[in-house]
Amino acid sequence: MNKLMPYFRLMKKATIIMILITLSIVITNDGREILTGFKHSLVEDGHLLFKSQIYTMTAILMFIQGIFLSYKQFNIAMNIKADRKSYIKATIISTIVLGLGFAIFTVLWEFILKFIVETVSGKPAVILSDSAYFVDTIVVFLNSLSGMGASTLVTFSDLSIGMFIMDILGQFLTLLMYSSVGLLLGSILYRLKKSTSVIIFLVIPTIVITLGLTFVILNTDLFTDYISINLGKILFFIMNINIRLIIKLLTIIISLISSVLLLKNAPIKEYAHDLI
Repeated sequence: MNKLMPYFRLMKKATIIMILITLSIVITNDGREILTGFKHSLVEDGHLLFKSQIYTMTAILMFIQGIFLSYKQFNIAMNIKADRKSYIKATIISTIVLGLGFAIFTVLWEFILKFIVETVSGKPAVILSDSAYFVDTIVVFLNSLSGMGASTLVTFSDLSIGMFIMDILGQFLTLLMYSSVGLLLGSILYRLKKSTSVIIFLVIPTIVITLGLTFVILNTDLFTDYISINLGKILFFIMNINIRLIIKLLTIIISLISSVLLLKNAPIKEYAHDLI
């Protein structure tokens, strides 16, 4: 572990900055919503639906951190003659530790926020999130969307240690997935020629989106009919816990392995972008 300490110190400043940015954005946005009288929150069946920014912000910043570590920070490490394997190990370990830390914080923040929102509003509150406590809430809500039942939002009732751990684990996997994808994207950007990167990440997506929007506009009725018929199936597929777990695990494994393969033989900056 001592061999990895220089690389942890190299990543320390960026990690601290990311944590401070996350805290400041979340506290500002959630605090503003509370202080302005919940003007963007909805009330459903007597429950105040409060959407916290904590989950979105931590996911986005973990994604950015992944890109930063495998692109910018990797370049710095290579230019100071760092040991390649040690840097990659330190990157993976720091990503796991930061993801776990953010996962614990977001779940605790959820409990704290629920208490504050209910105290200020005087209503039972539902904090909209990926929390395991609100799985039943989302399922019932989707039932109402697909015409299969009435919309009845519920608050969590089983505050068990097991559910608390499940909540942290689920959020940890989500954050690790975003960070792994960020690591892979940064690795690809580091290895590909800049012209190829522009074509893959800018030109092709622009063409695909343009063609897709054109198809939707020209076939609005067909598209609307398909969505109305299959919306319930699509949403239930997306919200299925087992499917989401498999997708997260596969994404993490494939992204991390691909990132390691791309970086373990990557050249220094002067010879970077050595692939197509």
